[in-house]
Amino acid sequence: MAGGRPTKYKPEYCDLIIEHMSEGASITSFAAEIGVARSTIDEWANNYPEFSGAVKIGKAKCAAWWEKLGRNNAITGEGNATLVIFGLKNMAPEDFRDKQEVHQTGTMEHKHSVKEMTNEELEEFIRKASRAE
Repeated sequence: MAGGRPTKYKPEYCDLIIEHMSEGASITSFAAEIGVARSTIDEWANNYPEFSGAVKIGKAKCAAWWEKLGRNNAITGEGNATLVIFGLKNMAPEDFRDKQEVHQTGTMEHKHSVKEMTNEELEEFIRKASRAE
């Protein structure tokens, strides 16, 4: 990489981040472990394809760790469910999220503006909108 400070990146970080995250630890805690900022890890993932792949594997292993912990807690009735929920939502948001996203295709049209509506039409609109909530 041209210019600036020399990078602290080392190829062995690929194996180390996977190992670190396999225990349910975060990318941020790996950054702290090796003495860099979280933003440095993101920069390395953008600049080194092999490290980017390792981060993805680490995230998957981290999510698997949290999922296994959650299953164990469910079976034994012990453990901190809230901690597991947050771990899964943060480490595997694609699989564990509360929010649903709906994507609309096509176009929407409105027949007329509010300014053009009669009082009766406005009242009907408000009634329907109130029921939709």
